[in-house]
Amino acid sequence: MNGSDMEPDADRFAKANEYRARAMKTVSFGVSSTPRGRQQPAPIVADFARGAHVWDNAGNRYIDYSAGYGPLILGHSPACVIDAVKAELDRGLRTASVHAGEAALAELVCETLPSAQKCAFVSSGSEAIQLALRVARAATGRTRIVKFRGHYHGWLDTIHAAGSVGNDGPSTIGQDPAALESLTIIDWGDIDALRTALTAEHAAVILEPIAVNGGCFMPREGFIEEVRRLTAERGIALIFDEVITGYRLSLGGAQAVLGVTPDISVIGKAMGAGLPIGAVVGSDAFMEPVSTGRLLHRGTFNGNPLSVAASIACISHLSDNAGEIYPRIDAMTAQLQEYVRQSAARHGVACAVNRTGSAMQIALGLTEMTTFADTAKADFARTQRFAGKLLSRGIQIIGRGLLYMTDAHGDDDIAETMSVFDEAFAQEAAEQG
Repeated sequence: MNGSDMEPDADRFAKANEYRARAMKTVSFGVSSTPRGRQQPAPIVADFARGAHVWDNAGNRYIDYSAGYGPLILGHSPACVIDAVKAELDRGLRTASVHAGEAALAELVCETLPSAQKCAFVSSGSEAIQLALRVARAATGRTRIVKFRGHYHGWLDTIHAAGSVGNDGPSTIGQDPAALESLTIIDWGDIDALRTALTAEHAAVILEPIAVNGGCFMPREGFIEEVRRLTAERGIALIFDEVITGYRLSLGGAQAVLGVTPDISVIGKAMGAGLPIGAVVGSDAFMEPVSTGRLLHRGTFNGNPLSVAASIACISHLSDNAGEIYPRIDAMTAQLQEYVRQSAARHGVACAVNRTGSAMQIALGLTEMTTFADTAKADFARTQRFAGKLLSRGIQIIGRGLLYMTDAHGDDDIAETMSVFDEAFAQEAAEQG
C-alpha cells in the first residue's frame, strides 16, 4: 500500500493501538526504549522491512527515514549483510571462545578509521562510551571528563547529563546525581570556556565531532583543531563519539571529513548495519591499558559472531562502493533539505532545516537553528506532532525531527517524500489559521 495514496486516517493506526494496549500489560511502557513509545499518532508496529521501506502490522507501507535510529546506512535487510549473517548462523550462535571474525573486523576498522590502531568490541554504543572513559582514565591516571551540552553519549548514569540549556543535572528520575560529579560540562564551540575548564585532573574531553544528536551542527571553523591542540598539549585524551557519524558521514567517519584525528574513537550503529555492536578504537599508546589486559574489558556478548559478520559485510560493502554511496546519499539529503525549506516557506510555516551529510534535522517554531542554544527556541512538541502528520501519510522520521538517508532510498522515494512534506506543511498552515 502506498502511504501517499492515503488520507490521514485514525483507522490506519487501529492495529497499532490494539498492540499497544496488549503490550502495556506486560512490557514496560509498551516498548523496549522509551522514545519509541512517544511516536505520534501511535507507535507503529513493524512487521516487515526491505530497502527504504517498512510495513506495519496493518499492511501500511512507510518510506523510512528513521533507519533504526541511525544504523541502517545500507537500508533494511541489505543482501550482503543478510547473506553474511545467514552463513554465520550455520556455524553456530555463540561460544565462549574467540573467533577469527574479531581480527578480520578489527583489521577493516584499522584500515578505514584514521584513529584506529587497536580495537575493543562491545555490544552497544553506550557500553563503548563507558569503556572509552575507562581507557582514558587508565591511560592518563586522571578522573575528570569534559563534555559538551547537547552531545549525547549514551544513557548510563556516569555521562547522561540532561545537557539542556540551563540544566546540567540528571537526565531522568532514578539517576544518581553523584555519578555526574566527575563531569565538567561546557558549551559546544566555546574554546575559551574549554581553555578555562581544563585542569590537571582531566583525563579526557569527549565530544560528537559533528553534532548530529544536538541538531545536526557542524563545528565552528577551527574549533575542533583547537580542541585537538589543547588536549595534546596537556596530555588529555581526546575522544570522538562517532557512534552516529562513524561509517555514516564517510568511510573514515567525521574525523576524516574534518581532518582531525582523536586519541580514542567510539563507533557503533552504522558499522553493524542493524545488528548490535560497539567498539572503542584508538592509538596504540592510549589503548595500551586494555591491549595488555591490565584494564578489565568484559561482556558476555562482546564480539558476538552475528554482529561481527554483519559489520564485516557492511564495512566491506561501504569500502568497495564509498565513491558512489556517500556522494549519492549526501546529494539526496541536500535535495530534500532544500525542498523542505522551500515548502515550509511557501506555506508560511517556521521550520529550521539543518543537514550534516546524510543526516537532517527539522525543527518547527524557528527558521534558523545555528547553535545548540537555538534549540531552546524550537517547538519540539509541535515538531513531534508534525512527524505524526508525515507518519499518517506514509513517511516515518524520528519523532524529534531527525531523518537519516540510506543507500536504499531512490529518486521515487524522494519525490514521494517531497509531496508528503508539502501536504503536511499545508495542513500545519491551515491549523495555524
